[in-house]
Amino acid sequence: MNMETLSIETLKGYLSSQYKGWSSFVNNIIFPIFGEDKFESLSETELLENNPEEKSLAEATGICSIKQVGQIDIGVQPLQIFDVTVNDRVMMERNRVNIQRLIRKVMENYSSAFMLFHYENDTRWDWRFTFCHKKGSQKEVTDSKRYTFLLGPGQSCRTAANNFNKLYENRDTLDMSKIEEAFSVEALTKQFYRDLFEWYQWAVSDASNITFPNDTAIEDDDRDDIEKKIIRMITRIMFVWFIKQKELVPNRIFDADFLSTILKDFDPYSKTEGNYYNAILQNLFFGTLNRAIKDENGNTRKFASSSKRDVKTLYRYAELFSICEQEVINLFAEVPFLNGGLFECLDKTRYSDGVELCYNFDGFSRNDARFADGRFKHRAVVPNNLFFAPETGLISILSRYNFTIEENSPEEQQIALDPELLGKVFENLLGAYNPETRATARNQSGSFYTPREIVNYMVDESLIAYLGNNDFVRSLFGSDFSFDEAKAEEYKKTAERLKCVKILDPACGSGAFPMGLLNRVVEILERISPDENVYDLKLSVIENCLYGSDIQSIAAQITKLRFFISLICDCEKDASKPNFGIPTLPNLETKFVSANTLIAKKKRDLQGNLFENPEIEQTKRKLAEIRHKHFSAKSASTKYRLRKEDEELRGKLINLLSDDNGFAQDDAKQLASWNPYDQNAVSPFFDPEWMFGVADGFDIVIGNPPYLRIQGIRNSNSDFADYLVANYNSATGSFDLYVAFVERALQLISSNGIVNFIMPVKWTNAAFGKGLRDVVSKQKAAKKIINFSEYQVFNASTYTGLQWFKPNSDCLEYYELDRNLESNIELKSYLDNLSKDTSSIVNTDKLNKDTWVLASSEVSKLLNKLNEQPLRLEDVFEKIFQGIATSKDDVYFIYDCTETQSTITGKSKQLNKRVTIEKGLVKPLLKGEDVHRYDNLSSNRYVIFPYKLENGTANLYAEEELKLLFPNGYAYLKECETLLRGREKGRLKNDIYWYRYIYPKNLTLFQSPKLVAPEISLGGNFSYDENGQFYSTTKIYGYILKSSMIQYGYYFFLGLLNSSLFWFFIQNTGYILRGGYFTFKTNYVSPFPIPKFADIDSTLLLKIDNNVESIMELNAMKGNDTQIKLLIKEIDSVIYKIYNLSSKEIQLIDSQSQY
Repeated sequence: MNMETLSIETLKGYLSSQYKGWSSFVNNIIFPIFGEDKFESLSETELLENNPEEKSLAEATGICSIKQVGQIDIGVQPLQIFDVTVNDRVMMERNRVNIQRLIRKVMENYSSAFMLFHYENDTRWDWRFTFCHKKGSQKEVTDSKRYTFLLGPGQSCRTAANNFNKLYENRDTLDMSKIEEAFSVEALTKQFYRDLFEWYQWAVSDASNITFPNDTAIEDDDRDDIEKKIIRMITRIMFVWFIKQKELVPNRIFDADFLSTILKDFDPYSKTEGNYYNAILQNLFFGTLNRAIKDENGNTRKFASSSKRDVKTLYRYAELFSICEQEVINLFAEVPFLNGGLFECLDKTRYSDGVELCYNFDGFSRNDARFADGRFKHRAVVPNNLFFAPETGLISILSRYNFTIEENSPEEQQIALDPELLGKVFENLLGAYNPETRATARNQSGSFYTPREIVNYMVDESLIAYLGNNDFVRSLFGSDFSFDEAKAEEYKKTAERLKCVKILDPACGSGAFPMGLLNRVVEILERISPDENVYDLKLSVIENCLYGSDIQSIAAQITKLRFFISLICDCEKDASKPNFGIPTLPNLETKFVSANTLIAKKKRDLQGNLFENPEIEQTKRKLAEIRHKHFSAKSASTKYRLRKEDEELRGKLINLLSDDNGFAQDDAKQLASWNPYDQNAVSPFFDPEWMFGVADGFDIVIGNPPYLRIQGIRNSNSDFADYLVANYNSATGSFDLYVAFVERALQLISSNGIVNFIMPVKWTNAAFGKGLRDVVSKQKAAKKIINFSEYQVFNASTYTGLQWFKPNSDCLEYYELDRNLESNIELKSYLDNLSKDTSSIVNTDKLNKDTWVLASSEVSKLLNKLNEQPLRLEDVFEKIFQGIATSKDDVYFIYDCTETQSTITGKSKQLNKRVTIEKGLVKPLLKGEDVHRYDNLSSNRYVIFPYKLENGTANLYAEEELKLLFPNGYAYLKECETLLRGREKGRLKNDIYWYRYIYPKNLTLFQSPKLVAPEISLGGNFSYDENGQFYSTTKIYGYILKSSMIQYGYYFFLGLLNSSLFWFFIQNTGYILRGGYFTFKTNYVSPFPIPKFADIDSTLLLKIDNNVESIMELNAMKGNDTQIKLLIKEIDSVIYKIYNLSSKEIQLIDSQSQY
């Protein structure tokens, strides 16, 4: 291939052809990119000949040969090229684990390599290109990452061609980082999400012309809950696109040219007609994938014909086709029946569902009645251009990308969009759909999805905790595990125990944790019970071990979708077998439910468990049997019958419970009304015994609970907020929703269960965490915390950590991230290398509802010593108060001011112009950026202050007074009157004092001498307002001494609060923010220990006073920085003496507290 012609199309042509040998690959790809002079041939050195261990592993894997054919000079370590020949009988995609083990063994001796995998027989067309790379030393095998392209005829090689083209374009400056960047799956995923999200925004807009009938009798509800309908449609289409990779769905039904030959008047770009969605996709979804090729009664797929019955698994829309009905049936004939509920039509009809009014959620209807404006009454409409518009249509977008049905891992990544992508995409779409997170979702990508590195670590540690944290159990999870016949009995017992585990994700979202658990449990079972069928293992684990709940019904559907793809992954199409050899998917309605996990139904205080009465127990067993049968039910008629039996048993059971006084009557009715098979319903409660039959608790509760402050909850659902406060001891102060999830999880686990959440660590030392600290400490449930500190796992200002809770734990292991990380891969390496020796061990007996001090052992000892001091900061300050809250700062704050004797003139941001206000109506205003360490305060901002200060009170001016005394200021406020009345959702609409502050707190305090400091700061940034001159925003706190403390002077406390000791205390007890900043809110600074002043040498106090005064003077004169630093260092030394600190303790403080 000539270097001048190495275009994307040329590359795509080569990569999508059959494998032509390593020499051809080197000539056509390697030489143009890296240069022939950088390549060194190694004469096809066979690696397996002289390595018996690798040869044995290769034979077991089906690898015939590994030839080292050459290397490329790319830096310190050359990039190797290997030609790997695979036995024709081996399916590479089904043998990933063994191939990975072999690659890992080969890569022990190299840092990077290109590997070409191909079959012995040239007629096997598919081949693979893998880039292997590990950072650090050659011995860090666990850091090795592998990036793979599927190549050959039939593969969409566009992504591969693009990535090789990137290397070609950068050929003059190539290094290992650029090669890694070129093969980044993350970049591919982000671009796909951007494309899909733009399509979603188009689809939910009025401009799309998409309609779903909903209530068929009403005209104006056709776009109600449109977001949910669109997400469900995307879910189904994405599933189809993934299984297309297994050739389970014909490619031609996505080809506009072919569609033009079978659909009448098909216009792929029509903005009004939707015959593609109706005729092709709806028939594929509901009449093909959800209907057996031939059911147990001998019924086959066919078109609906009866005028009375509207069976929702029969084909419709014959009139839209230009081919006959039998040809349409033949079009879908090679598509297997999948079952599983994903493609169940959700329309409610009189015949099938017994409803009074038809309610068409999906709009799969033969009824072509229309409203006066031409819209269908019963039928969904999705215009064709939504699918086929060039570049922006959904089919156009999907066709641009490579997809793989195999889930990637952090170490092994196929450079294609894998099923985990569904999680990332749908978490963001769900965030956009959820009103509480909509704004964030529209501005962030990936903010809600737990990265797989974190999921995998949490899954492993939770399963290890369940099985018993010992060397044998940990060996099962190691990448170097090999089966030891001598331990066969131990393996058998472990496998049996693993198959019995009960695990709940109480906020499952799109299924990141349930999927991570399924993959890992099955992988461990494969290792220790290698003779079992993988598909059967997955099915057993899904039915018996995994459960999930989420407040959004569509989220539960997406979780099910990912499980379906995982099951399909282990199937191969075989035309000689019934249903083409594809097992029907299970029904997961009673595995993943849509419910409010935090609302429990309180059982009456019975002697035993809920099902005490023998008849109750018998009914319960029947219900469990029905649900077991439904799990694997195949036909619509069988599912319908079982669901009816389920409904009858639920009704009988709830009557027995009510009679037996098990539940309050209202609760009993709500339990009875819950229908697990209604995919649109959200249960207002969660009861694992009622929903799953899990009576003794879960062994593991794991997940990423939502982070949402009570204020947001109260605004959107005040009844739910009231319920939380009334029913959760953890719901104290301005609590966050995740604290209630911890308390609920502790209620849901078994007697020996464990909770593992990723969530903020802030509850351990924040005021709102007092309730949860009380709950956890009373149960001695704090087990382990890994604090990620300022490293952000999510793309948002959320500071999280991994946290384990297990009642009756003797001690808490605390780890805090001690380095800067660039990626989640580096975070994984950090987690993998954690050792108990590096943790801070805290005895749970010492934990209570008070603030927890979690730090290293040395830091803890020093903090304990400091806490022996008799006073706290709150004992010496009369007031620590926040600045003015106007609720409309852009009106009240005036910027860039100049002044005369009687007026100030400055810019109003609200009106975007300069205004003149009388001095008597304004006060000098400080913002956070105005306050610096030891600075002399100044500001050119003012705040309009419509209050008069009299006799220690702040009284609002009457409107007439304002008008008379301050005509300019009054005129300005009057100009802004509508805005001011509209504050806080129109709270002041009819208020005669429409110009007042809504929260007029602390207004009399500003005129006092005080220390001031910004709320968020890097180190102490305290300054002194000696004359009580300045007022401030809510982002600044003021500190007024008690009268008994004034004798010691503000300068002493200014020196103390700007000291390294105070900063050390805040760093180790406070709350970190992005960039290493900390919050200096009252609850974080108040606990700072203060010595007894009578015991302090007065000369030391005087020394601090003098130094502070000198610093202030030097700052005023823009003095010598070196001299100022020396004075500050002297203040630190004096404070260390006052606190009687040793040289080792001083060294520890200085090492952490440098500004």
